[in-house]
Parts: sequence; C-alpha cells; structure tokens
Amino acid sequence: MANLKISRRSFMGSLAAGVAVLPLSNYPWAYPSKAALPSERKIDWGYPEGAIRLNANENPYGPSPNAIKAMEKALSQGHRYTRATQLTKELASYHGVSMDMIIAGCGSTEFLRIAPWAFLRDGGELVTALQTFKTLPREAKKIGAKVIEIPIDKDFYLDLQSMKKALTPKTKMIYLVNPNNPTGTCRDFEDIQNFCASLPKTIIVFIDEAYSHFLEDKQGRSGITLVKQGYKVIVSRTFSKVYGLAGMRLGYAIANPSIIAELRAFGFRNMGINQAVFAGGLVSLEDEKHVQKYKNLVKDGQEYFYNQFDSMGLKYIPSTTPFLMVKVNMASKVAQKKLASKNVFVRKGEDWQMPDYLRITMGFPEENKACVSALKKIL
Repeated sequence: MANLKISRRSFMGSLAAGVAVLPLSNYPWAYPSKAALPSERKIDWGYPEGAIRLNANENPYGPSPNAIKAMEKALSQGHRYTRATQLTKELASYHGVSMDMIIAGCGSTEFLRIAPWAFLRDGGELVTALQTFKTLPREAKKIGAKVIEIPIDKDFYLDLQSMKKALTPKTKMIYLVNPNNPTGTCRDFEDIQNFCASLPKTIIVFIDEAYSHFLEDKQGRSGITLVKQGYKVIVSRTFSKVYGLAGMRLGYAIANPSIIAELRAFGFRNMGINQAVFAGGLVSLEDEKHVQKYKNLVKDGQEYFYNQFDSMGLKYIPSTTPFLMVKVNMASKVAQKKLASKNVFVRKGEDWQMPDYLRITMGFPEENKACVSALKKIL
C-alpha cells in the first residue's frame, strides 16, 4: 500500500504525463456530446405544449422588438458586470427626480424583499391588506416582524380607514399595492394622498405600482408624486408587466435619498441586473407604441370577458389591470385544476383568501376565447 501514497505534485506530474500519452477524446467529460449542445437542447418551460398561460399577468406580446435587438447586442458584454448608472440616469429623467432617489434591481421583487430587512428588522410592525400581493408581508414574517392584515372592503378596494385604525406605536411600515393584485381595483390619488398625510411621520408607506401604466389618474399623478411632495413613501415599479420583461428581471424603487440609502445597504448593488435586460430596459422606456399596443389588448380583453361573464351570469370584479377576478360556482382550486386539465392555466382565489374566485390574465383574443370555452365546460 505504501507505493500508493504519492504527493500532490507527483500526482499532477503523472496526470500531465498521462495526458501526453492518451488522447483527450478517450475521456467522456472532455467534450460535450452532440445531444447535450445548448443549441439543440429542448427547453422545458414548465407547461405542456400549447398551454394557455393566463395565470401570471404576463404580457403576451413579450418585449418590444427594439428591446430584443438591444438585448441581443448586449450579450457580447455578458462577461462584464453591469453598472446601472445610465439606466438610473434615464429613469431619473423619465420621472423628473434626482439620481439619488432611484435604485434599480432584480425586478421590483428585490425591493419587496429587502424593505422589511431595512425597516422592520428590529421588531417593527407592518400593516397591509389581507387580499394583496404577498411577497413583502411574507418576507416581513420571515424576519419576525408582526404583520397586521386588513381585509379589503365590500367593494374590493383597499380599506385605508381600517388600516389606519390598526396602527400601533410599533407600526413602522404600511404596504399598499395600487392597483391592487389580485382584485385589479385602484384607489384614487387623493385617497392615497390623504391617507399618507394623516399618518405619523415615523411610518413609511411602501406603494407597489407594478401596474402603474394602468393607473387612471387624468393628471398622471401616482405614488411618485407623493415622493416629490416630501411624503415618507417608497414606490416600486417593474419592467415585468407593460414592458414584457418578466423573465428578464428588472425593476426599481423611488424614494427620498435617505430611504434609498437604507435600501441600497441590503440590495445587490447592480449585481442583480444582467447586461441584456439593462440594455432592453433602456430601449423599452422609449417604445411608447409597444406599451399602447399592450394597453389596447388589455382593454379589448376586459370587454370580452365582461360580456362573456355577463352572459354566463357570473359575478366579477371590474378591473383597471391586465387581469380580473371572476366568481365561480365551485371551489376555485377545483376549477383551477379542471381548467389545467384542458391546458388552460389561471390562478385560484384561495391564494388570497378568496376561495370562490379565479384570477384570469388578459391574453390574445384566441387565448381568451379558449379560456371562456373551457370555463363554460367545467361549470
């Protein structure tokens, strides 16, 4: 056995000698097999072939053609780390704020996850809606913060009055999604402004505006307007929805500089933004024609679903967003499963304590028709 004990140096030397004697092709790991080449590998997208995907509020048009070209060109810089300076500069100009009021990241999800770490890690309380997007309150619970969830009102709107009544001396943050997901309802600017004005100065209001392009304020006011007015507000925006970049992951947050500095301490510091989406995001901001094309598709989809549900005698929540909720005559988890068996995918209301509702995303006309057809069959 003694002759098997060799030093690392002698082992490496013998390995080098072996390489000189034996052709590298003798080793299966030396070259990838032809079947394993990425260009020929079939990708599993997680859905059956021909699936009608109306469950994730995705833009069926995808990215702007101009954005796709920009992303393809940027792939040559895939070996370089991203600097978001230019994107931040463009976003600052786009929204009329200073660069130190913006932070870009890996989807708006990055800020939904780090905000509790920045502001609730010492045991502060969060007040939010019960039927709303769950990422931020879920992260708050993970770090031990108390989360107070207030049911939406009878008209399916955020119940701001009840939220205010739920505040305690320990409340440090309020999370509002406007327009709200999953209900699709939107609080008027004045409602949000008056609510923020009535709060103690110690409380931060995080306003998630993932569907900001569908806000109906005629003066173009939003949570960003409140930031400019000096309110202690964080606004998150995303390129996932109207710009069709959900799979690329790009978002940003806007707040006063001191709040941005707190978020930056817990963020990826540009490392979460890949080169391709950095370039695609810049171009997407300029392509208003692509944005309007999608908004028109959503409007047509809303009208179609409303008409169909009216004829079917189904109640639904009028929506300002690319999705809507419809009340079905069975447990929505059962309806979801039955629709999936027909290759139609939607979200079940159980995910938001609305057990007899389905959330359906607006797709292409033929997808919407396929969804309604399948829904009629299961009901």
